[in-house]
Amino acid sequence: PGTTFVKKSSCRAAVILLGVLCLLLLTGLIILAFPFNQDKSEWEEEVGRQRALQISYNNLKTEQDQLQKNYDSVVQDRVQLQKKVEALTKEKDDLQKKFQEEKSWQESRQDCLQKGADLVIINSQEEQNFVNQLNKYLWIGLTDSETDGTWKWVDGTRMTTSYWNSGEPNGLKNENCGQIKNYNSKNSWNDEKCSILHSWVCEKKASP
Repeated sequence: PGTTFVKKSSCRAAVILLGVLCLLLLTGLIILAFPFNQDKSEWEEEVGRQRALQISYNNLKTEQDQLQKNYDSVVQDRVQLQKKVEALTKEKDDLQKKFQEEKSWQESRQDCLQKGADLVIINSQEEQNFVNQLNKYLWIGLTDSETDGTWKWVDGTRMTTSYWNSGEPNGLKNENCGQIKNYNSKNSWNDEKCSILHSWVCEKKASP
């Protein structure tokens, strides 16, 4: 009987010891698992931050590329504008230089022809007003050199609308070319000797 009690006690002690060990093992696993789960959460948060930073970087890069394109476009527009300004300035200088020049009627016409144009033909009040506003004595494309008293334009058409100044054309000898003279008046045309030196106005027909 004494031996049986010792065996039972030993078994009970072994079971209790095994239970304690299992409890310790479980506690150890829980303790080990907590930092792991904590590290995993921190890792996921870090991955999320990295992903957000990457998205922000991509957005900024896209905006930078667009800004660069806009800048390049502005620079290109500025270059084109500068070219237009230079062209207009040259044209203005040429016009000013031209208005400082004076030639005979025939020489004036020759200058126009060399530019693919001809002396101006005036068939409307608007054209007449435009030429008057230049405020200069100017040759126009009108002459009666072929037949005295029969005034024609340089394109061969007969004059139908006229803006002769009072008493003009007066038919004086050798006054066979038309000019703008009394530019402050609505009717400013005058007949003049073709050899007189004046400025002139060219007109180029628009392409069809």
